[in-house]
Amino acid sequence: MESVYKLSATLSSSKSITKEKVNVSDMDSLTGSMLSSYISKESSCSGFSDESAMRAVYGGTTIKDSKTKKTLTREERTEIRKKEIDLTFRAIRASECVDLLFILDCTGSMDLYIEQIKKDIVNLHENLKLKYSYLDMTFGFIRYTDFDQGNTKTSLLPLTKSTKEFVDFLELIKAEGGGDGPEDVFGGMDLIKTVPWRLNSTRVVIHIADAPCHGSEYHDFRDDHPDGDPNGILLDSLLEDISRLKLNYYFGHINLLNTGKMIDIFDKRIREISGNQTYISSFDSKDTSTINEKIFQSIEKSISTTKSKITAHYLKKGEADTIRKYTIVKEEPDYAKLTFVPMLQKIFMMPTDIIACLSSTYEMKLNTKTISIKMSEHPFSQGATRLAYFGIDENGRKIVLKQFKYLGSKHNSKKRYFESMECQTVAGKFSLEFNSLRKSDDIKFAVSKVLVVKDSEEPIYLSVESFIEGTYEKFNSNHGYTKSDDEFSEITQTFSHWTHHISKGNAIVVDIQGVKTNSKKDGKTCFLLTDPAIHTRDILKYGSTNLGLPGIIKFFETHKCNVHCHELGLKTPYFKPTMKK
Repeated sequence: MESVYKLSATLSSSKSITKEKVNVSDMDSLTGSMLSSYISKESSCSGFSDESAMRAVYGGTTIKDSKTKKTLTREERTEIRKKEIDLTFRAIRASECVDLLFILDCTGSMDLYIEQIKKDIVNLHENLKLKYSYLDMTFGFIRYTDFDQGNTKTSLLPLTKSTKEFVDFLELIKAEGGGDGPEDVFGGMDLIKTVPWRLNSTRVVIHIADAPCHGSEYHDFRDDHPDGDPNGILLDSLLEDISRLKLNYYFGHINLLNTGKMIDIFDKRIREISGNQTYISSFDSKDTSTINEKIFQSIEKSISTTKSKITAHYLKKGEADTIRKYTIVKEEPDYAKLTFVPMLQKIFMMPTDIIACLSSTYEMKLNTKTISIKMSEHPFSQGATRLAYFGIDENGRKIVLKQFKYLGSKHNSKKRYFESMECQTVAGKFSLEFNSLRKSDDIKFAVSKVLVVKDSEEPIYLSVESFIEGTYEKFNSNHGYTKSDDEFSEITQTFSHWTHHISKGNAIVVDIQGVKTNSKKDGKTCFLLTDPAIHTRDILKYGSTNLGLPGIIKFFETHKCNVHCHELGLKTPYFKPTMKK
C-alpha cells in the first residue's frame, strides 16, 4: 500500500464508542485473533557467542526445529520466545562489528574538517565503546581532490583497528587543488569497492564535502567537465556498489546550496536501483564542533538497522520480506487537497494498577470509535522498520502515522500494533506514578493509538500519535546502553531503575527516547517520550523488544545510581547466575 486514500470509502458520521477487554499476549500473531496455531521455522546461526546476560538466566541452549501447525501451550510458546531472545542478543553482538569509512573532499577549503576528524576520532571510538560493550571497530579513509592533481588526486587508507594509524594517515594529507567548482567525487566513490569490508559487518560511510561532482546535471557551477566524469565512471555503477555492499551512507553537507541537488539525485536514484532497500542520508556538517556528534548518531542508527536486519534473518518464519513501494517526501502536504479517510480508532485505557497489568492474564480495556483523518500519500521519514506519514485529525491537529515497511501478515498483524500500543500505555502508567512520587512532570509518554482503515478488503493497521516538534534524543536502549551526561539523562535512568523497583523486580521500562518540550502544568522543561520497551519476566508480553530478565540484567550492568536514585532509596539489585544442567 503506497497510499491509504486508494482504499477510502464513504465517510461515516458515526461516533459511537464500543468497549471490550483484550489480552494482547494471547492473540494469534498472524491473524490478531486469539491464539489457535503457531507456525515456526527457526533459522540456524553460528559464529556469535551468547550474551552473558542470556547465559546467566537460561544457560546454553541448542536450538532444534519445532513442530509446525500445532496448537502450543503458553509454556511451549515461552520456550520458543526464550530462543528468539537468545538469537536477538546474538544479533546485537553481531551488529557491533563496525567498519567506518570516511570519504573526504580534500581540496583547498577543507583543512578545518580534516583537522576536526583527526582530533575527534579517538573520542568517537571511546564513546562508542562506552555504549556498545562488544564494539569491534575499524577505520578507513578515502581522500579525493580534483583532476588538476593528476595521478595523486585520490588516496586510500584501508580499514584498520588502529586509531593511531588513522591519525598518522591524516597527518600526511594536505588540503590542495580544485580549480573549477566541482571536484572528483566519482573518483573518490569509485574506491569504495576496493575497501576490504569485513563479512557481515555494520558498514558506515561518512562522506563530507563542500562541492558537487562533475556534470552539469548535478549543479549550476562552472565545470571543466560538464558531461560528467572524464574517466567514464557512471553514477549507477557507483550506487550499485553501495547497494550491493549494504552500506549505510551518510553525506555531511557543508553548504547545501552547493551539494543539495547532487545529494537529492544520488538518493532518488539509489532508491530506484535498490527498491528502497538503500538510501543516502544527510546531515549538516558546516559547524565542525558538531561533526563528532553527527557521526556518532549515524553509527548508532546504522548499528540499530543492522541489528534489526540480522534479528529478522534469524527469526524468519518462512514468509519472505517484501518491502513496500514508497518515496520519501519531507514536505508537509497541502491538506486542503486531501480527502478525509474513515478510520476505526482503537485506544487502550490507562491501567489502574501497575502490578496487575503486568500479569499474563491481565486484560486491557479497549475503546473503539469511528474518526476521520487526512494522511499524506508519501512518508516523510523512515526508521529501521517503520515509515512515518504526516497527517491531521478531524479537528485539524497534526498527527504522525506509522506503518511497517514490509508487507505481509508477519509485519502487519493486529497483534504487533496492539503490542506496541499496550507497551506505551503501560509505560505511561509508570510515568504518572513516578511523577506523582517526585512531585514533578519530567517524564511523559505520548498517547499511542491504533487505526484500522474502514471498508478495506484486507485489514490495514496504522499506529498514530500527536505530532511532536523538536529533536529526538535517546537516553537508554533495550540492550544495556545508558546515557548519563546531564541532569535529565540521569532522571530518565532513575525512572527506568524505579520501574524495576516499583514492579517488585518483574519489569523495567527502557528504550527511553523523545523530544524536549514544556509542561502544560507549570511550563518547566520536560520530555515527551515515545516508542519505549518493557522487559518483563513474562516474555510473551509487549512484543519483540521485551528481552525478559536478560534485558533487565543488561540495564543494570551499565546503570550507575545517581543522586535521584539515592533520593528515592533505590539500590542496584543482585542477580544470581543460574545454570542449566
